[in-house]
Amino acid sequence: MLILVAACTTPVARFKAESKLALDRVRVSNMETLFPAETLDFYQTVQQGDIEVTIGDVKRADLYYSLAIGKAEILENLYLRELKRKEESIRLEFELKRQAEAEFERQRVIAQEKAAEQAREAKEAKARAKRLEAEKAESRRRVERARQEKEVQLVARHTVKRGETLPQIAALHEIYGDSSLWPLIYKSNRDQISNPAVLWPGQVLRIPRNYDKNDISEARRFAGDRSLR
Repeated sequence: MLILVAACTTPVARFKAESKLALDRVRVSNMETLFPAETLDFYQTVQQGDIEVTIGDVKRADLYYSLAIGKAEILENLYLRELKRKEESIRLEFELKRQAEAEFERQRVIAQEKAAEQAREAKEAKARAKRLEAEKAESRRRVERARQEKEVQLVARHTVKRGETLPQIAALHEIYGDSSLWPLIYKSNRDQISNPAVLWPGQVLRIPRNYDKNDISEARRFAGDRSLR
């Protein structure tokens, strides 16, 4: 009886189940796209094992299944290496992009700093040119005043004419050539001028010549506070 049962039992391929697991792993992965020839060869090997089982040659089927398992391992190693290669490629691409962006930002900052420096230098150059022009203008005015003073003989006294006012007298070339300096005359003649707005024809006024910048500033301030014509 035992002999009969043993004779009726169908032999089972030992590596069939393991090869089927390998087959499932290959199918759910992207191996077929990446390695079409190797994947097709693996499929054909598993299929050949199935054919050998069908015709009853279990021993030969196990050889194909075992071979298929080995091919699956090779495929999986190739697949893992390809994934790592792609990951490294993506990482390198990201790093290059990051470096390019950093370089772009660095160049942008340099360009901004350069533009700011150029703007500052241009502003300083414009200010220097303006100061130089002002100095030249002042120099020309000094030369012109010196020429006028040389041409016009400055007087130490002035006889008041009918209708003259202190600003008019101060504006004369031989006096100061500046109407706002009339307080200088007024302060030097307080003994005969009680009201700076009132002069009498024939009055002989002293014209002070010994004055400094402070006297001029004070005279102009005084003239600004008290308007005369």
